[in-house]
Amino acid sequence: MAEPVTDAAAVAVAAIESLIEGDVPDVTSVPEEAFDLVEKVRDLVESTVLTDVGPDVRSAAALLVEQATALLKGATHDSAVRFARTPDGRIDQLAQAGSGMLNPQAPRLVIRPILGAVDIGSEPRSVEVVADCTLTAAHSGPPGRAHGGVVATLLDHILGISTSAAGWPGFTAGLEVRYRDATPYGVPLEVRARWTHRDGRKSFATGEIVADGRITAEATGVFVAPRDMQARWRGDTDLPQPDNAAN
Repeated sequence: MAEPVTDAAAVAVAAIESLIEGDVPDVTSVPEEAFDLVEKVRDLVESTVLTDVGPDVRSAAALLVEQATALLKGATHDSAVRFARTPDGRIDQLAQAGSGMLNPQAPRLVIRPILGAVDIGSEPRSVEVVADCTLTAAHSGPPGRAHGGVVATLLDHILGISTSAAGWPGFTAGLEVRYRDATPYGVPLEVRARWTHRDGRKSFATGEIVADGRITAEATGVFVAPRDMQARWRGDTDLPQPDNAAN
């Protein structure tokens, strides 16, 4: 069994290499039963938050969950990193917490097809990225609204996708979120972002969340690409040593 890759830069470089070599599997290779399981677990989590059943029913449910957990642990991956190509050509990490289709903790954030995405290594340009999301009671914070950390997660994720769509991706180095109004759960949300510019290895992006026609939160983000990651997509043969510094 292979050792899991834990270094973020090494994982990113591996993703770039897979993209260059064209060996990223299509998301359709994942069985539908895997996605169905994720949706059922999401429903379970929300039901657990909202339930008012008695102790006996809770105990019986806990036993069933324990049995299901044992079944799922029967075979596991070496790493929580699962890359796949989406129908619109985007490379997605299916297990990540922002919108991962194989991660039940991730909000149901559905990225709309991205038009005009730029190939990595080309001159970057801004591309509008839009996603739809309906949060649940499992994401609640103050009464009647989503937790601020969940709101920040949505924005961080969509801003990061916008830098990739623009052709200049990186890791989050800074995120400033302004909460302008309550972000509700149980209501369709539109989450939008666009890359604005770059400065060296740094990419800058802005985005917002819209509910019922009003902006509830907006953010600006800074994303930094490690030098070795950039070298891979530029096709440099003399690769520098891995560098995780955000500067």
